[in-house]
Amino acid sequence: MRIHSLTPVLLVIIVLLAGSIASADLLYDHFGVTLSLGSQVTEPVNGNYYPFANGTFVPSDTGRMDYVTDDWYGSWSDTDFNDVTSGNGGTVPSGGEPYDVEALFFDNTNQDLYIVVVTSFDPPAGHDEPRLEQFGITPMIATGDLALDFGLNSEYTDGFSYDYGVNINNENRPALSGQNATSGGTTVGNALYRTGNSDWYVGSDYNDVDAGGELTNFDPGWSSFGGTSLGSTTVSYSQYDFGGGLQEGRYATYVIEVTIPRSLLPDVEDGDLIGISWVEGCRNDGGDAIVRLNGDVDVPEPCTMVLTGLGVLGMGWWRRRRSAA
Repeated sequence: MRIHSLTPVLLVIIVLLAGSIASADLLYDHFGVTLSLGSQVTEPVNGNYYPFANGTFVPSDTGRMDYVTDDWYGSWSDTDFNDVTSGNGGTVPSGGEPYDVEALFFDNTNQDLYIVVVTSFDPPAGHDEPRLEQFGITPMIATGDLALDFGLNSEYTDGFSYDYGVNINNENRPALSGQNATSGGTTVGNALYRTGNSDWYVGSDYNDVDAGGELTNFDPGWSSFGGTSLGSTTVSYSQYDFGGGLQEGRYATYVIEVTIPRSLLPDVEDGDLIGISWVEGCRNDGGDAIVRLNGDVDVPEPCTMVLTGLGVLGMGWWRRRRSAA
């Protein structure tokens, strides 16, 4: 009878723990990462800047959490696309720091997938590029959507299959190729879709960079969209505050945090890999600099969770006995 009376309490504990993780600040509270800046670098051409400190992207549990970095640090120009690469610490994104995708993180529980992207690219609707005014245009470069590869579709030309997507940017896809997407507003999207490769495109076709063929966005309102809405995820796209008005690479840093309920996705087993891709429209950090990650799924055995919960309850019972004594 005592064991049966403990069961509801155990279930409440498990539910509360799962809920607290899903609503947390993923980068810090879950992955244990606090972004920090290194010493100021003096660049004689374009002024001073701060790079990320060494080791700033290392999560708290490297044995379980997956991550990849490709941070470029250096100087760039506000007026043209010429990069100063004397401080180059990675592949230089076309257009410099504003297009840098710096790190990607993945972890999971039995309930959710957790994905974090660190980038210098602006939230929806995207980045207006004034450096192209010399060509008579000031296009909007769309913020990218999050792509997931479960190996369900055939591989695209870049070796990635675009099976699912979180529609972070509600941009409007152009009717004709060779045109730029237009703004669908500044709201950060959170809807998850089952997609086909043909549902995806390069968000800013006119200004796209030859970057290996990868795609960046999908638009559920597009007339030929064949995907299916599956439900809502939790998405945050926020600017990171280093304090004191400091910036990495003389440009703002943004953190994209996505929590996806596993109930919306196919079943996966322990050790399965999930391909993850995020890159802004027109792929300026694409090609050699694209940040992709094969997330290694860890599935705790149910008995482990139960024993952990019982252990917590047992400690509480033992403390009450000691207090009573």
